[in-house]
Amino acid sequence: MNQRGAGKAVPSNMTAWLIALVFALAWISVAAQAQTGEAGCDRPCMAGMVDQVLTSMVAHNPDTLPLANIYSATENSHPAALGMMTLWRTVTKAGKPSLLAIDTNLGQAYFALAISEAGSSSVLWGRIKVADRKISELELFINRSRGDHGFSFSADQLPANYKKLMFPPPGREKATHEELVKLAQASFDASDPLHVDVGANCQFTELGWRVVDPGLDDMPQPPLPAGFTKDMPIPCMFPPFRPTDLKARVIAIDDDLGFVVVAGIVPGYVYPYPYLGHMLSAFIPKDMKDARDTQEQWFEKKLKEGKSGLLHPSPATGETMQVFQFYDGKLQASQINVYLSGPDAHSQWVQ
Repeated sequence: MNQRGAGKAVPSNMTAWLIALVFALAWISVAAQAQTGEAGCDRPCMAGMVDQVLTSMVAHNPDTLPLANIYSATENSHPAALGMMTLWRTVTKAGKPSLLAIDTNLGQAYFALAISEAGSSSVLWGRIKVADRKISELELFINRSRGDHGFSFSADQLPANYKKLMFPPPGREKATHEELVKLAQASFDASDPLHVDVGANCQFTELGWRVVDPGLDDMPQPPLPAGFTKDMPIPCMFPPFRPTDLKARVIAIDDDLGFVVVAGIVPGYVYPYPYLGHMLSAFIPKDMKDARDTQEQWFEKKLKEGKSGLLHPSPATGETMQVFQFYDGKLQASQINVYLSGPDAHSQWVQ
């Protein structure tokens, strides 16, 4: 064997080139991880993680999931191991998410869909966080009726209403990341002066249902936009009056589909509320003073009339994930997803 060159030193310029190459490859690796977030998990990977969570629920077996060595999880705001949660005991059918917002930078995904619990339809929504291709956080909510949140509710209409959001026009002008960040910052801050134009076909939903609200009987209602009547779905709006939570968390900024998902804590009150001849209840945020004043005037009016079966107005806390979709320079969709807890509640996820 010819070993004459075995002991030759590498020229200094070659050494410098090799060192530069190593640093360049390391930088490319770090940049690639930044593009796919802390998780090192791209969009298909994140979508697959959500699918695994849903599949494991139907199989009643959370042990199939790629969980981190230490993970955090809540179901309807209370912490528990997955094997102790109701979802992994009761869900009998769950398909693909009807709405899926993915943020590869944060390594988080928000999802919502209708699920079946032995034939009873419910709405499942929440988020997962992925780190090193393992699930490190799960924040899950299951709404089984309007009583869980005091808002409009329809698990049956959810898939059709959310389909439009998952398939925006291919020729749309996508929002910049900076535009979506500004929308996220303003979503739970009534003092933010951000002005948002609303698209002509912007769809507003609460827990799967396009909201149709005839309002309180015998009470004046705020004027509706031109062309709308009280029996038509309420249009989107981004008003200056909105609940404020300066500790609100950004769940996802999905640059591809234009989604912004932000979670906040909203204190308020549950009031009796008439709807199509039935005496139900509704949750009204504390910050929406005009709406609360109208509700209390209606309540006092009904008491004087001798109306029975009125729920006593009670304080409550709405744990909220608000979803916006923005493209073509306008708001194209707005969703409010709420789960009610007792008064003065706080988020387990705000450290």
